[in-house]
Amino acid sequence: MSLESRRSFSANSIALVTALVAVLHAAGALGAPDGADIIKRLARPYPASVAFVEARFSALLEMPIVVSGELGYEGADSLTRHVTQPYEETTTIHGEAVRVERADQTPRTFSLHRAPELRGLLTGMTGLLSGNDVLIAAHFQVTTSTTPNDAWRIDLAPTDGRIQKRLSDITVTGAGSEPHCFVIRDTQGGASVMLLGDAAKTVPPTVTLAGLLGTCAAE
Repeated sequence: MSLESRRSFSANSIALVTALVAVLHAAGALGAPDGADIIKRLARPYPASVAFVEARFSALLEMPIVVSGELGYEGADSLTRHVTQPYEETTTIHGEAVRVERADQTPRTFSLHRAPELRGLLTGMTGLLSGNDVLIAAHFQVTTSTTPNDAWRIDLAPTDGRIQKRLSDITVTGAGSEPHCFVIRDTQGGASVMLLGDAAKTVPPTVTLAGLLGTCAAE
């Protein structure tokens, strides 16, 4: 797999798995800001899906890339990210196999064995999908907080050297039982902000990183 393909897959897979972490937030209001407790509340029976809008920012881009579509979770080893606007693309991760399909292009398939640092990242993130706080603690330092209006925030800082090569930190925010958005910051100074469900319906026509971070309470 080329360096360009690995970078593209890294961005897409991080966004995919992290978004699903927020999507699968279990019903019920969050209690005290205890990391293990909140992570356990993320677990939810599958299948599950949610609409999303994602804005990706990079020093190499004059304007952010904004896409929308649907995220799906079919189990601990099966994830999908289906982009519907402004183009059609589906990325599927099943076990160790990754398949990227885009309209009018030949599907690309490769194995996570060729990108061990991404395999480590995905292993840690699937711990969130299953509510496995022990597994997450092996890969991330977890910080959580809540506010009087029932809003909450989860910050994940990677401690695993493989993950640190690609990822700076992850922030997931929401209120009550509803996740609103998440922010992924990479080690190259870029960031991806995704709004989920009802929050995805309120994205302004012109987006900025500062504006979205303010909306998401993730400055």
